[in-house]
Amino acid sequence: TGTPYFEARRIPCEMCEDIPCVVACPTGALDRALTDIEQARMGLAVLIDQENCLNFLGLRCDVCYRVCPVIDKAITLERMHNPRSDRHAMLLPTVHSDHCTGCGKCEQACVLPGESAIKVLPIKLAQGSKADHYLRGWEQKEAAGQSLIGDQIELPVRGLEDKAFGDTRVRPGEAPTRTPEYAPTAPGGLDSGWKP
Repeated sequence: TGTPYFEARRIPCEMCEDIPCVVACPTGALDRALTDIEQARMGLAVLIDQENCLNFLGLRCDVCYRVCPVIDKAITLERMHNPRSDRHAMLLPTVHSDHCTGCGKCEQACVLPGESAIKVLPIKLAQGSKADHYLRGWEQKEAAGQSLIGDQIELPVRGLEDKAFGDTRVRPGEAPTRTPEYAPTAPGGLDSGWKP
């Protein structure tokens, strides 16, 4: 009730450089600290209909990519093999959440009749919640300047210790031993007339 929003399929944000809607907002609901429209985060574009997106059908359509004001950052075209023709590539639109402003120009420009294959959703709905409890090893490694994982310990395969191929560990200071050749045994059957 009274909260401003826009329907991107009808009229998207025009991405005005001077951001006049922020100045005109009487309640301060829009962030007045925003000075660069490319830093706006009104939502997040999500390709929700891969079954009808022309690119996923193997046809060339790059309308959502071309209309994006943050082209080659917010939306890129990822080249993939086309299994239908085995000759041509598919250029699939990929949205990058760290650059998407949520302006909705891609949703409006989608050439599909009716609902578009790409939609702008609220960020929390599009991304869900981040797993802050999960350590991102690549970030930890970069911050520490080295791997955080010590020497690896190879554990035996449980349940196969008595088999010739079960324990493949080489203990420090010992030379590897030759494991006996594995000879499969014929399975017993009703009449044991098993044939390979």
